[in-house]
Order: sequence, then C-alpha cells, then structure tokens
Amino acid sequence: MVITNTAKLFIRNGGLVWRILAYLLGCLLILGGLGLAICYPLIVNLSEAGFFTQLADIVVNSFANIRIDQIFSSISELIVSLGTIISQNIAEILPLVIVFVIIVQFFGYFLVGLSELAIIDCLYGYMGSNAKLGFANCFIKNLRKSLKLQLAKMLVVVPFNLIITCAVICCLMLFTTGSFIISVIAPFICVLVLALLSSIKSTLFCAWTPCMLARDYGVWYALKQSTNDVCKSFGKIFGRQFVMMICFIAINFAAWILTAGVGLLLTIPACILFNKIFGMVIYFYINGQRFYVDNDQIISPKKKEDWEPISNLKNVI
Repeated sequence: MVITNTAKLFIRNGGLVWRILAYLLGCLLILGGLGLAICYPLIVNLSEAGFFTQLADIVVNSFANIRIDQIFSSISELIVSLGTIISQNIAEILPLVIVFVIIVQFFGYFLVGLSELAIIDCLYGYMGSNAKLGFANCFIKNLRKSLKLQLAKMLVVVPFNLIITCAVICCLMLFTTGSFIISVIAPFICVLVLALLSSIKSTLFCAWTPCMLARDYGVWYALKQSTNDVCKSFGKIFGRQFVMMICFIAINFAAWILTAGVGLLLTIPACILFNKIFGMVIYFYINGQRFYVDNDQIISPKKKEDWEPISNLKNVI
C-alpha cells in the first residue's frame, strides 16, 4: 500500500515535476557558469589538445551504432575509449575533476537541496489538509530553514554521496579488465551497488525533512527522531526503497539510451518527486497519521506500534 499510495499522490501532484525541472535547470545554469569561470584555462588546454573532439566522436559513434542486443559490449567499449583519452590527458584533467567534484558534490548538492523543504511543504499541505500550495511561496517561506538543513546535510549526507561515487567508479573499472564475461556482468554489479548504497542512504534519511517540517523540530533533533523511527522499521522501508531505486535507474537509463539523453529532463525530476513523496508517506505511516491521497480518499495507517516489528511491541506496553 505504501508504493500504491505514493503513486496516487504522484499523479495528483505531478505538476511539481515541472517546477522541479525549472529549478534544476536554473541550478544547472549557475553551476555551469561557475564551473566554466573557474575551469576556463583548463578547458582551453584540453580543447587545444583535441580532447573534446575525441570525446564527442566517441559518444556520437556509440549512440549511432548502438544495438540493444549488444548494449553491454557497446557500453564497455565506450568506457574503455573514454578511459584511454582521459589517461592521455590526465595532467590537465585531474585539476578539472577535483574542481568538478567540489562544485557538484558540495556546492551543487547544497544549491539543489534548497528546494527540498519547499517540495516537502507542498506535499505536506496536500497530504495533511488537501491544500495546494505554491512552490515559489513555500521556497521563500522556508528558505531560512532550508539553509540550516542543507548545511547539516553537507556534514551528514555528502560523505555518503562520496562513498557511493567512489564505489561506482571502482565498479566501472571492471570494464577495463578486457574480459568479455566481466564486461557483461559489470553493468549489473554497478547497478546493484548503486541501488544498494543509495537505498541505504535514502532509507536512513527519508523522514528527516518531513519530521523537521511537520513537528517544527530543529535540524539535529529532527534527524535523531526520524532516524530512530525509521530504524525500527528499517527492513520494510529499505525493501521498498531498493525496488524503487532499481526502477529509477532502469527508467533513467532507458531515457538516456532511447532519447539520446533528452528524456532525462523529465525522468530525473519525476524520480526526485516520487522519492520525496515516498518519504512523506513513510513519515505518515510510521507515526500513524491520517493523510489525503485525493479529494475523496483519506488513508488511515495502522497505529505506529502495528507498523513496527513485533519485537518492538514491548516498548509500547
């Protein structure tokens, strides 16, 4: 029922996808301008060395010649080719990579994350009182809280993101072994590792922002309370989150392959919204609170102790 209710709420609040997309594009412009300003000398050196020409040729040829029955070998060849030209220009690329990681993993995460509390507020208004709230109004109203929340997440969540990034890069190195069997298995390993680690992270922190907004808690107290509540039902939540992550990866991969990346403009904000709705549904369920799914349907979850494992019932008695 959790996933079903999440899907119903996603349909009812689908308009938020376009607002998230507009916000992400704005962030992309800011990050792109900042990255270009900082890395311009390095980009010029790489351009003069023909790096971007080689890169464009490899990517275009990969899309032009890709076949569904040879998709894994095509991806393997693409990664090996990219690895070759990167190794040839490693001296110029390394500073670029360092700056890119700093901009994306830190400033980028902070900037994009400022919209999280606004999204949650819109969802909470609908689920709690069947009210439609404006995204821009929620963003401005919660900006001060959002700044505090994102500064806290820089300390807590960004390390998780760096671990996930490093783990996926290590998995991608399997493509360079030259073994056909490993090249076929490597994509599944990459997807499994990415889905597993992302699901653990998302499960641990899924109720952090809803708890902070709904109960008006401070950032750190909301983290403590939400983590305690989630950990009591970690297995149930993680299982659903893992299935969702696999679906997210499959949907975005299909959009990348079938539309040459254009479809990601829709699938990425849609997946973000679906995941935020899932976190809100989990919050209502673990606290036994009623919520609207649509104008005529109100969900009354089980009591909190019924949602938790039987082993925890002793704490209720």
